[in-house]
Amino acid sequence: MTPDHNPTVDPGRFIVHLEELNSIARKAAFVMLLLCIFWSFTANQVVSMWLEIVPLPIGPNNENLSVYGPFEWIQIRWSVVILLSMLTMLPMVSVLTYNFAKTGLFPRERNWLTAVLILTTTIVPVSIIVIWAFGIPALIDFSRISGTPEGILVRYDAASIFSLGLGITWVMVVWSVTTITLSLSRIFGMVSSGKTRFRNRLLTISSGIIILTLPVEYDGLKLVIAIMMALLADVISQTAPVKMTLWSPYGNNDSTT
Repeated sequence: MTPDHNPTVDPGRFIVHLEELNSIARKAAFVMLLLCIFWSFTANQVVSMWLEIVPLPIGPNNENLSVYGPFEWIQIRWSVVILLSMLTMLPMVSVLTYNFAKTGLFPRERNWLTAVLILTTTIVPVSIIVIWAFGIPALIDFSRISGTPEGILVRYDAASIFSLGLGITWVMVVWSVTTITLSLSRIFGMVSSGKTRFRNRLLTISSGIIILTLPVEYDGLKLVIAIMMALLADVISQTAPVKMTLWSPYGNNDSTT
């Protein structure tokens, strides 16, 4: 049945939706807590494994790797734990999101949401793995080759290295989700007046997330990175063809189930 777009809101139905949303939030919070506890015991091993592939001359016992602020390292360590936990629970969040939203969506919107969730659940984890396994080591190797002062022992700040990696990862995650969402909106014909629906809102939210969440190592570049991320996501999404006829929630142009 096509969803009802009557502007009159049923208070009882609204309360039910709030209860469902509250249940989803509690489940996600509980799973997130369990995953954080699990990854907190294995985060050090993950960090050690990553340091083995980083092309930095840190010495056999990591003697050239320093922590100048213990509290900063605690923050970075828990950032790694949260990142791993979010990555692990991404499939569950996608399923819960779809189950919550599907009853209020048109068939084409449900197909669009399914495609977005599937692609983000697969592309985002793969992108994170590629960034940490190949991208960041390549960037560090390039910086090291560029030259270091001769006759001076170079020590590396572990917290800054991981902050740099976390910042790159977060930018790529936000950019991937934004690009996928906008591109699939065009493919499914969710276009109004030649522009993708909710385009401006999504770009604004994505840019704001980048500005507010990037580490201090990116101070002075946050605004530039946010603008470049939004522009790149918008330009790439515009190349996606409009495969289906333009859709309007008020027209009789969407199939029903």
